[in-house]
Amino acid sequence: MAAIGVATAAHAALKRHPEPAALWACLLYFSSMEVLQAVSYTVVNQCDNPLNQFLTLLGYLHITFQPFFINAGALYFMPKDVARRVAPWAYFFCFIAALSMLIQLYPFQWAGTCALGRPICGQILCTARGSWHLAWFVPLNGIGNAVKAYSIFGNGFVGYSVTAFLMPLLYGSWRVVLFTYLAGPLLAFLTTSNPNEFPAVWCLYSIALCLTIIKTPLRRHLRVETPYWRIIAAWLRRIAVARQSSVPVSEGGESTLK
Repeated sequence: MAAIGVATAAHAALKRHPEPAALWACLLYFSSMEVLQAVSYTVVNQCDNPLNQFLTLLGYLHITFQPFFINAGALYFMPKDVARRVAPWAYFFCFIAALSMLIQLYPFQWAGTCALGRPICGQILCTARGSWHLAWFVPLNGIGNAVKAYSIFGNGFVGYSVTAFLMPLLYGSWRVVLFTYLAGPLLAFLTTSNPNEFPAVWCLYSIALCLTIIKTPLRRHLRVETPYWRIIAAWLRRIAVARQSSVPVSEGGESTLK
């Protein structure tokens, strides 16, 4: 998967008529995760091995910055004028989300430790075998434990869920959100019950997701020509105009309604 992803991204970027950077950069970024996972298999279960620990930390950091690339792809399928206005705010909130995940790495005494059962949470820093793929264990602090039971909040990673799924939905890229959710977290949830394996499986499926967007006709169907909020605004304007035109007017030109 790593080789296929990197090769396809390189071809998309370097061919005579390159694909949009937002698409091949997203594919290349998620392919880099598969490179990390491929190397991780050489030291899997060796929790005392420095390379194992280093790759585990890199995997967590990779997840931290994924919303930037997810939003780049989501904005690509929006009208250009909308994307230009939304992009600075979208990337700003992605920065806040990344910062919140980085903060969870520091062992604040007042925060305690992460609750076992949360994705990625572990007592030691290690990449081990899951049920069929890799499982990551990172000793995070307890920030996020209060919402660990709610998958809508990323099982403790609220910033990630908001910026990767809710925010693109709000600015109108609902087709990308729907496809990403079905082919990413939902499929990962159906194929593993291990919360520490879940993120690695999700990243694995993301390669196929990006390849599908770049190389299949599905790409045409992900574009949103008119955001839903523009449709609602136009509908409200029509209602306002209709109400105004229905107001009785006196001979002097003034409304007869008081």
